[in-house]
Amino acid sequence: MIIVRSLNMYYEDVVSLELFVNTHNILNSDRLLIQVFAGVNDKAYIQSLVKDIMHILPDAVVIGATTDGEIMNGEVSTYKTVLSFTVFDSTSITVASIEHQKDGYFSGKYLAQTLIEEDTKLLIAFSDGLHSNGEAFLDGISEVNEKIMVAGGLAGDNATFATTYVFTKDFISDNGAVCVALHSKSLEVRNDYSFNWRRIGKPLTLTHVEANRVYTIDNKTAVETYIHYLGEAMAKGLPAICIEFPLIMEEDGIDVARAVLSKHDDGSLTFSGNLKEGDQVQFGYGNSVDILKHSKEAWYDIQSYVPEAIFVYSCMARRHFMPEDIDKETLPLQKLAPTVGFYTYGEFFSVKKRKLLNQTMTMVSLREKDKAESKAVKIDYEFQSMGTSVDALIHLINTTTDEVMQEKTLRKEKDAFELLFNKSPDGILLIDGDYIFQANQQISDIFGYENKDDFMGMNIRQVFPRLQPNGVSSLQEIYMMRDKVLFGDSEIRREWLLKKVDKTLFWAEIILTKIVLNERNMLYLICRDISDKKEMELELSCQNNTLYYQAHHDMLTGLPNRTLFIKELQEVLASKRKEEQFLALLFIDLDRFKKINDSLGHAIGDKVLSTIGKRLKNILQNKSITARLGGDEFLVMLNPVKDKDEILHAVQKVLKVIEEPIFIDYHTLYVSASIGISYTERDGFDADNLIKFADTAMYQAKESNHTYYQFYQTEMTDKVYKQLMMEKDLRESIKNGDFTVYYQPKINMNSGEIIGLEALVRWKHPFKGLLSPDVFILLLEKTGLIVDVDFFVMQEAMKQVSQWYQQGLNPGILAVNISMQEIESSPLEEKIEQNLKKYNFDVKWLELEITETEVMKNVQRVISILEKLSSWGISIAIDDFGTGYSSLAQLKSLPIRTLKIDKSFIFDIPNDEDAVAIVKTILALSRMLNLEVVAEGIENEAQRDFLQKGGCEVGQGYYYSKPLSSVEIEQLLMKNTRNKQSKGNR
Repeated sequence: MIIVRSLNMYYEDVVSLELFVNTHNILNSDRLLIQVFAGVNDKAYIQSLVKDIMHILPDAVVIGATTDGEIMNGEVSTYKTVLSFTVFDSTSITVASIEHQKDGYFSGKYLAQTLIEEDTKLLIAFSDGLHSNGEAFLDGISEVNEKIMVAGGLAGDNATFATTYVFTKDFISDNGAVCVALHSKSLEVRNDYSFNWRRIGKPLTLTHVEANRVYTIDNKTAVETYIHYLGEAMAKGLPAICIEFPLIMEEDGIDVARAVLSKHDDGSLTFSGNLKEGDQVQFGYGNSVDILKHSKEAWYDIQSYVPEAIFVYSCMARRHFMPEDIDKETLPLQKLAPTVGFYTYGEFFSVKKRKLLNQTMTMVSLREKDKAESKAVKIDYEFQSMGTSVDALIHLINTTTDEVMQEKTLRKEKDAFELLFNKSPDGILLIDGDYIFQANQQISDIFGYENKDDFMGMNIRQVFPRLQPNGVSSLQEIYMMRDKVLFGDSEIRREWLLKKVDKTLFWAEIILTKIVLNERNMLYLICRDISDKKEMELELSCQNNTLYYQAHHDMLTGLPNRTLFIKELQEVLASKRKEEQFLALLFIDLDRFKKINDSLGHAIGDKVLSTIGKRLKNILQNKSITARLGGDEFLVMLNPVKDKDEILHAVQKVLKVIEEPIFIDYHTLYVSASIGISYTERDGFDADNLIKFADTAMYQAKESNHTYYQFYQTEMTDKVYKQLMMEKDLRESIKNGDFTVYYQPKINMNSGEIIGLEALVRWKHPFKGLLSPDVFILLLEKTGLIVDVDFFVMQEAMKQVSQWYQQGLNPGILAVNISMQEIESSPLEEKIEQNLKKYNFDVKWLELEITETEVMKNVQRVISILEKLSSWGISIAIDDFGTGYSSLAQLKSLPIRTLKIDKSFIFDIPNDEDAVAIVKTILALSRMLNLEVVAEGIENEAQRDFLQKGGCEVGQGYYYSKPLSSVEIEQLLMKNTRNKQSKGNR
């Protein structure tokens, strides 16, 4: 079954059109594409024609252009109008148009942005032929989508170069562009082209170009250049006559022609596409025999594709150049599939990039069905005799040109070699067998000879010492290298000793390669004196100890660094295995050292680290190696140790010396540390494991509230392993989108209505199911992944709440949690602003919650950001209030509207006196500061009643609703809306 159905006709009047449509059962449909190729260049005629089409087929998609000739069922005509009807089964069609506003680039970009979708297979575009920069137009399309296939071309006007038109059913312009897009998953599209204009004459350089307007070529005006090469009589016919003589250049591996569109009084010419200053171009000339020969090859390629419709957009120059034979290019295509198109002032073609072509026949083949057997089409034709003579003429010109160019090339190569040989800063010898054939002056200077002629005929033994420093014979080595170069390797480099005229030796870098002169293979030796380099290498070797020290020590403390420590540790461990003694590692991390850097500056912090390093080195100097790993971390190797008591004694000394006050620049500082301990008797003799185990124990010591040190225990590794696995799962889930957003309602406790939602993250673990934040939130914060998850929750929640408002539901204010890490590590304001715009989200719908503890970590940093967000109209809430030790002054300085009482206090009311006192204080404080209060964690009626009596109006907790999915919340909101409406009706 044929899916794409294509029919073509010559338009005469509305009667003939209606008869054709009815006879061929062409149904009115938005899947019907009508291409109009108008040889009548009259605006009123075109408008009347389109009106006739719309009267009969109002839903069809119409696109059209005026022409320099039409193609209908393979036959070529002029001054006629061709209508092409293409009916698609599973392909949708969209159309757009634009009046040129800025340039062709803007128009192409606009059309591509308007039309291209995910399943778009082809754009067919027509642009006016006299004002459009076709190449810029295609560049605009490529900016949007580099891979989309584009066909079509620039409109024509029968070589009058006065006015061209492009049009759709509701648009017509002499300075614009129109385009249709074909969208389908099953449509197959193939493009082909036939160029075959030959280059003639010498390359010319464009010396002054602005976009597609060429002012000078080889510093002559463009018109003067055409007069010079084509003759004054021919050039007078510009632009029409010289459309047959384009400029040809290579672009992205294919020959591209640029045809003349208009001539200007200043001697410049406007071409159909862009050119650039410095481009190398040649005149082009066509030959009908060659053109048809290559077109025949394209036909056979298309035949194997089995098309259902063929659209041809061909250059006007082909029709003007071979008018008697032009049908022979297009008629065979009709035997493959219905063929239709027009002759353009420039053709659009898709190759590696979109291209504007000239002098080219482009073809687009379509089908919606699976490939069937190809039709066997035999192509036979005779040519006008003129073609062969022109072919001979072109051959003669090109052959002569090639010979001239070859002669020039050889002359240039010879001149270049002599220039390189004589002007090279390096010494050069040409060696033929055992003798020097030629030398340059630089080699004479290097060896101390007065003249380069002193080398002529010299045996190579005279420039090499008998032996090289490694004891190898110089002559034997040079013979071996010569044979390798002449019969194998392309190049050999060596650092060698050579011998000057006064017999002194010097170091040189030599490069040996092959050169052919006078049909003989010779050795080309380049020589460079590197005596200074060798002296420098000697000096550098004396500095090795200094470099070694710098590479293996910490420059701040003078202690060994990690590299040296591990090397020393591995050596000691190797001996311990034999001696059956053991050692211990102390992994030391200074507590809260970041606060010193942040508050007093890194200069003070560096002095603290230097002091600690000296103390550690002095206190344990006899039996230890102390290293600084970086930052505020140190490693100590105790060697040897007898038992755990000795290790603990050393640990106590370390803690004591660290905790002693440090006096720096009028500051008295106190530092503490956490220490992790591993030792060989229990933890093995692998250096990496010992350090890793001590590191793990140190983190356990930091988390412990009871002690400053911990011995490594195997269960610590299990805990760390589980954390690592969870971190791995978290990272994969973030990438795979395994997180979702739940919502917990906020309730007006007096009316029972929903007044807001808090967005809460849930993890859809691929194996463990739905997990609450209690399981993973601390690890998110520790790894920094909290930033990505917080942003995801904010984006999804704002998107969902905006949709609910659009549906007429009223979810109230959306509360989103933000972390200090998100504030510090990302442009929070930019992200919020992007989401507000993206989801059309009103700022008064948004509330940001940050915990009291987070705020108190860095009040000044937080204030500046929250003030900016508050100035936009976003509400700010302090979460978990009562746990962060904030002062009244600090609260007053913050731009907050809401306090959320921490649920740990709500849990114990009304039975616990302390909890009751705290909650009453918070409620009184909120009234004094004129702040709203939300009680979270309400689980029973008694808690609700107490809070209501205390003046708290908003509550949240399982008593009202657990966190719900978006589907469940939507049902609840609909119920809430109905309740409000019913109350209003009463």
